[in-house]
Amino acid sequence: MPRRPAHKTPSVPDVPEPGIPAPEPPLADDDFVSSLKAELVRTQASAGAKTGEDLTHRGELNKRILQDLWEVHNQFEEISVHLAIDPSQTLFATFAEYPTKWTFKENFDFGAVKTIELGDRAAGWVGFTLRFWYYRTPEGTSRLRGIFEWCDGESYHRYSGWMRMMSQSVLFDSAEEAVKVPELHRILKDVVVQWYAAHLERTPEAFVAHLKEKYPKGTSYAKESYR
Repeated sequence: MPRRPAHKTPSVPDVPEPGIPAPEPPLADDDFVSSLKAELVRTQASAGAKTGEDLTHRGELNKRILQDLWEVHNQFEEISVHLAIDPSQTLFATFAEYPTKWTFKENFDFGAVKTIELGDRAAGWVGFTLRFWYYRTPEGTSRLRGIFEWCDGESYHRYSGWMRMMSQSVLFDSAEEAVKVPELHRILKDVVVQWYAAHLERTPEAFVAHLKEKYPKGTSYAKESYR
């Protein structure tokens, strides 16, 4: 007697649970993702080729500025005034004895740093910041600018709340390739001595007056107060 074929249970399609939408079917592959990735890789390589030499020069310049600002930080610490450096010292330095005995980290990309700043963290001095950054002109020239920024008080705005009114003095502005370190040091020394004296006198008034009188006015803007 011939055997009856085994009964096969019909397959039941997966049914999503109630409230969970069914998955969308994948879109047809038109090579967009793979071609985009390849194009971005080429763009990155091209940009690196164009800026590699500049970044090498920038890396050495940034080392000089970071070393100078870290020394300023240490001098202020001696009178119990805390300044914070950005990028953080934990990123660019290895310390044998904190904070004075240290060396630059070999694996830190100094050429990639676009902004370096030293910010005052003493009570009543928040917003007082020495900042250097690189920018590019419409003609494509890379420049280094140094400013000192401070808070000119606070005001209340109906829709945005309490805002700090920030002012700047432009200390330095030069084509990146033409930066003269002795000139940079001369300006840095003038500003740091006045900043230091202001802390000893426990008032920023004379320091701000010095900045306004000696250096060109920079940008003024309102910044959230975080009260």
